[in-house]
Amino acid sequence: MNKYEVFVIAMAESESQRGHYVLILEEPISKRRIPIIVGINEAQAIAIHLEGLQPSRPLTHDLCQTIIQQLGAKAKEVCIYQIQQDIFYAKLLLQGPKELLEIESRPSDAIALAVRMHCPLFVSDQVLEEAGYLLDEKGREKKSYAEYTLEELEELLSKVIAKEDYESAARLRSAIEKRKQS
Repeated sequence: MNKYEVFVIAMAESESQRGHYVLILEEPISKRRIPIIVGINEAQAIAIHLEGLQPSRPLTHDLCQTIIQQLGAKAKEVCIYQIQQDIFYAKLLLQGPKELLEIESRPSDAIALAVRMHCPLFVSDQVLEEAGYLLDEKGREKKSYAEYTLEELEELLSKVIAKEDYESAARLRSAIEKRKQS
């Protein structure tokens, strides 16, 4: 599984799900964005920390951070590794005193911990391909690789190679290989 580092770039109230927020992650090289719907409590926990605010009492994620630190562990990374039927799956990797721990988590909770513990946030190539989208110069959404036919992907690959955009070419090759395997 290839991983790509992503960053939280925006959060807004969800227009499609009342009482929820959409968290936008971005992979900085390709500029692909991934929207993740989160609950109001998780959105608040993430926003408070990103804005540098201090709640009067520790929130649940602050408590988790304190417990992890008091047990002598450090957050190594968060990886959103899978999407199935519009549900994202994430893992939090903790380096304990003696071993590396891999803990299954909801992405919203894992992200809330990642921003507190200053650990990198990654998505798998599968998540980036299936949930990621691009914006064109005018801010309109471009198609995901999953929406292209195999022939369109191969044509796009030729174009990015001609432009010497080898990072995009590598991602396109990966998408083409996956398409051929399925």
